[in-house]
Order: sequence, then structure tokens, then C-alpha cells
Amino acid sequence: MRKKKVILDYSGITDHEFNTMIGKVLDCLDGHIVLTDLPIPVADLKMQVDDFKMKWQKASRGGSILEIEEKNESKKVLVQSLRSIAFYVNTVANGSRSILLSSGLILELDPRNVEVPDVVKDVALLDGKQRNQLQIRFKPLKEALLYEYQVTSTLDQFEQPVWGETFQASSSYGNVFSPSVPGYVYYLRIRARNRRGIGDWCDVVNITAR
Repeated sequence: MRKKKVILDYSGITDHEFNTMIGKVLDCLDGHIVLTDLPIPVADLKMQVDDFKMKWQKASRGGSILEIEEKNESKKVLVQSLRSIAFYVNTVANGSRSILLSSGLILELDPRNVEVPDVVKDVALLDGKQRNQLQIRFKPLKEALLYEYQVTSTLDQFEQPVWGETFQASSSYGNVFSPSVPGYVYYLRIRARNRRGIGDWCDVVNITAR
């Protein structure tokens, strides 16, 4: 089982959230009974936190370019300190959720279990913007890496579509089939796939080309 950890990189957190978080981290680490050998002394961390808070307040009130840059530089220093502290916390905690949470740092999200894609929905075969062209539309799936579709105008003796070449698409928009012949009925089916496998084909839709 994968060990729980706190994240190491805090550079992408908004300034407002960062300001709230660093205050919490400082309160949690000050006098901590387990995390006693921090790579950054609490006193030094407090100085960095106070420096950022002061510069952030100036910059957030419509500060000058210089004040904004000073705030950014102060944040970079804190981000580096938090990286060192987070690495230390992960080492000491060794997966202990209680110790990780007690640091005030942010826990990594559990990896999302990606399943085989569901059936593609809202599939439509429409007249294209250009002559002898059909548009392919469908609702995208978050879990899909790509889509496969087949188009045919041929039916077998039981009036069922005879599928041929399989086309691939990475998006649900901008997909066309051509050339189409006016008066012919065209049939379409689509399925999605990802690293876990391939979903089922959707219900067949059709259109008479104009």
C-alpha cells in the first residue's frame, strides 16, 4: 500500500491560501512533540512567515511592481523552506496520517482509480459544413484518452451495418467523415478507451446524407 505523504511543492497555491496555510503550519510546528528536529528552526520560519505576510498585505492592496516582486521573492524563500520541512515530515511520519496532519502541511491526494470508460453518450451524425461531409458529435468522457469510431453505409442481409475501418479521435469536436454520397444512409458508432481498457460501443445512430 502506498504511504501517505504531505506535498512537497507549495508554489502553485494562491497567495491568499498560502498566507492562511503558513500561519497554520507555524502554529502546528511550534512546540511539536514529535517533529523536534526541523531542518528550518521555528524561529527562522516565523521570521520568513512574518516577512511574507507583511509584503503580501502591501502587494494585495494594489501595491507597486516593486512591492509585488518583493512579495514574490519572499514567497519563494518560504516555498523552499516548506519543501525541506515537508521532506523531513514525510521521513519522520513514515506514512502516519496523524503525524502528517499534525504538521499543518497539505496531504497528497489519493490516486484516483481510473476505470474502463463508460459508454459514450449524446452521439450524433450531422450534415457537415462542406459538401459531401458529415459531422460527428458526442459527449466527452473524463476518463477517456481517445475515442474510436466507425462509419458505414453498407448493410448485411439482416439489415445490420457492416463495419469496416476504425478511426481514432482525441477530442469530441472537429471530427468529420468524408466523402459522403447524397441520398445514402450512413451509420455511426463510437467507443472510448484508456489505459485500463476499451468501453462498449454506443448505440448506432444514422443520417441520410444530403
